[in-house]
Amino acid sequence: MRTVRAWAGALAVGALAALASARAVAAQDTHLVLVVGLGGDESYTARFRGWATTIYDAAVNRLGVAADRVVWLGDDPSAPAGRIQDKATVAAMRSALTQVAQRAGAEDRVLIVLIGHGTEREGRALFNLTGPDLTPADLAVMLDELAPRRVAVVNTGSASAGFIDGLKAPGRTVITATRSGRENNETWFAGYFADALAKDGSDLDKDGRISLFEAFEYTRREVKRYFDEKKILLTEHALLDGDGNGEGTMEPTGDQADGLAAGTFYVGGGARTAEAQAAASDDPVLRGLLTERTRLEERIASLRARKDTMEAAEYDQQLEELLVQLALKNREIREHGGGG
Repeated sequence: MRTVRAWAGALAVGALAALASARAVAAQDTHLVLVVGLGGDESYTARFRGWATTIYDAAVNRLGVAADRVVWLGDDPSAPAGRIQDKATVAAMRSALTQVAQRAGAEDRVLIVLIGHGTEREGRALFNLTGPDLTPADLAVMLDELAPRRVAVVNTGSASAGFIDGLKAPGRTVITATRSGRENNETWFAGYFADALAKDGSDLDKDGRISLFEAFEYTRREVKRYFDEKKILLTEHALLDGDGNGEGTMEPTGDQADGLAAGTFYVGGGARTAEAQAAASDDPVLRGLLTERTRLEERIASLRARKDTMEAAEYDQQLEELLVQLALKNREIREHGGGG
């Protein structure tokens, strides 16, 4: 079993920005890159367009992502006017991510969502685009330019599992709609992932913001429900690699490596700060727990600021201890009816 220490070491660059404080998390910018691949026929093109539109609208209108921080690449002339900046090609993706790297702050988050068809050829995962298909190796080179920012890739296409190992790197979260290249039927992950950002049901801890852990949990649950209601065999099993080690899991938990990491990657802001929650609560125990959480978050932020002056082993040990305390405190808050 992977330990919190392993997670802490893997995310030594950039991961703690999201844990500094609830107010600081809300102030960070999220940069969203939507890449909508080839539909192949009008029914798929329309479906992909609808899912991308839902994600765009949820990010900008609900989660507080600035419209000028969203890049939509696609080949669909029927997409909402003015939203698509360029065609969805490998070259256009490279250019778009270079521009994001140039304007993003050091503690900003970058979320890349791939919507479309995928295939696996000769053991290599591919995402279908106009011109050459996108490979994990192609995308990995592009993502290197974004370091040390926190980056997440959500590949909602079929046969997408190969992107987990292909994109592994510290501080990187990767989600795929399938667990292997053999799961090559059409996928429904993108639609429910869009719902996770657009609807209230995904906010598991009720803190007014959506993490990738919450979005993943909502999506995999809804995908299974869809197949169960249709009484058909489940043909897609999503994977989450939250800590960037190249090992995905189908059932992450919020207190282990993948869940902890993905649980601190928020899409946009919208957070209710601990101070605001405490002020609104008439429960003195909950107020005390929220205050204690704020102090832990402040200690993590202070530790992060001193990282360059510390021995790596000492830093990792202190980080592990604080992360465990924070996870336990969040559990206490959830059990007491607050957002954890």
